[in-house]
This record gives sequence, structure tokens and C-alpha cells, in this order.
Amino acid sequence: MKGLLIALAATALVTGFSCLGCLPIHAAEGGVFVIDKDHTSVRFNYNHLGMSWQSGNFRDVIGRLAFDPERPEQSELGVTIKVQSVMTGVPALDRILGSTNDYLDAAAHPDITFTSTSVTVTGAKTASVVGDLTINGITKPVTLAVVWNFIGEHPLSNVNPIYQGVIAAGFSARAQILRSEWGISRGVPLISDEIGITIEAELHRLN
Repeated sequence: MKGLLIALAATALVTGFSCLGCLPIHAAEGGVFVIDKDHTSVRFNYNHLGMSWQSGNFRDVIGRLAFDPERPEQSELGVTIKVQSVMTGVPALDRILGSTNDYLDAAAHPDITFTSTSVTVTGAKTASVVGDLTINGITKPVTLAVVWNFIGEHPLSNVNPIYQGVIAAGFSARAQILRSEWGISRGVPLISDEIGITIEAELHRLN
């Protein structure tokens, strides 16, 4: 893969891999994939006052992945996350996170984006994906540790006609960032600078 999974992230934002011949996968299953928004999650977690780890997620994630299972290092990924889709389960916190310039300034910068720049295969189903993460208009490199879970005809194709002939792919990814590098430093260190990112993504191939 040359590029991610949202992104992520996306993010974000999201993607993972195999060495040639390791899995019974055919080149015909490669191509351009789009994120299945209903089955993609970009979550973040942070330490709150040293008492607990809290989390939230972004519910509006879109993206495309060009992926060849026989040449994963050549793949490319682009993900866009809508800032105002942030959800923590606390409405007042959601408003603070998504609509003030103390954290994510949705009015000035409505999108978080991730664009892959390189992919290094690290195992039969894993890869390191480096890309440019843009938050609040600031772009910094981020590395995702990615696991390739699945590629092939959608697992529901035999029970639901809408999935017949649909080539699907699934990936998991993890990353850690320092939010202060994107100008988000309010509350540090009481609210941790370190932010963990967890991505679970399903994608469908464009026909």
C-alpha cells in the first residue's frame, strides 16, 4: 500500500496487507474501494485527570483506497472526517470539541484529512502506513499500524441479494499522536497530550 485507513481516518481515519502467495487472494479482487460508512469507526481516547481513560468517535467518515493485494506497497488512501460528527456521549463536550477553536474549529476547518504517502509491509497481514494528517489546517506525518482482515466477495452475499457480487475489504489500524502538535493544547497535562486512535474500516470495491 502506498498510502490510509480515518483516519484517521482517517483518520483519519484507514487498511492492512499480505505478502504475495501468503493467502488465497486473486489480483482480480483488487481495485478502488470506498469506505462503508455504516461499518467504519474512527475512535480516539485520552487520559482524563489521571483518573480514567475516556473516548469518543467520529461518525461521518468518507474515503477511497486503491489496493492491489499482490502489491500492497503501491496502494493509496485518502480519508476525510467531518469534525462536527464528533460524539463522546456528552452533548456539551461534543459542542466544545467541535465548535470552538480551543479544540477542533469546525467553522474554520470543517474536515480532518489523511492522505497516505508510503506503505511498508511488515508481515503476512500487517503494514506500516505513513501519511499526512491535517487537523485545524495543520499537517503533520502520522504512522498507522495496520492489519488486513479480509478481502473477497462480501460474507453476506449468500444470504442477502444486495451483497451478491460485492467485493469487500476490511482493515484495522492503530496510531498515537500528540494533539499539541496540531495546536490543540488546552488542558495539557491534566487532559493528556497523547491521543490514541483506533480505526475499524470496511470498504466496498467500485465496479
